[in-house]
Amino acid sequence: MTGIATAIYENAAAAPFDRNTLQRERMAEQLAGAEQLAGTYPFTLATSVRAYRLNKFLHRMVEPAHRALFLADPESAFAAADLTGVERDLVRRRDWRGMIHYGVIFFMLEKLGAVVGVSNLHIYAAMRGETLETFQKTRNAPGALYSVAGNDAAPQAWDRDSTKPS
Repeated sequence: MTGIATAIYENAAAAPFDRNTLQRERMAEQLAGAEQLAGTYPFTLATSVRAYRLNKFLHRMVEPAHRALFLADPESAFAAADLTGVERDLVRRRDWRGMIHYGVIFFMLEKLGAVVGVSNLHIYAAMRGETLETFQKTRNAPGALYSVAGNDAAPQAWDRDSTKPS
């Protein structure tokens, strides 16, 4: 029989190293003053928590049953997701920029756009307060339109004004 022992040596003279505090300090340093830059909306933990319910609702657009309910009866879909009045209003008005300011992740906007028949470029243009035509003049490929809509999506209505509800 062989005796086995484990020795643990701790440096009792030094304060324990707190990796989480160091990481938070580094993040705060990088974000310091960002809110003072026009057009900058840091995605903070508080923003993430506030927008979680809406992001989850929009992410569920990948589910056929959720899409169908939303298209047939948006108010029932909003109620089932327990969206707040502000969240419901943002989606009803297709306020793309407002949703970003609220904390919606852009990939969730793409999902909503695909469901309601709005291309990504329509969303970009609306977020800049421009018409699609004006926005396209700033692009290297001005005629390109695309969406994340799948093969089973309804026909995309590219000529629809993306600032107005469908």
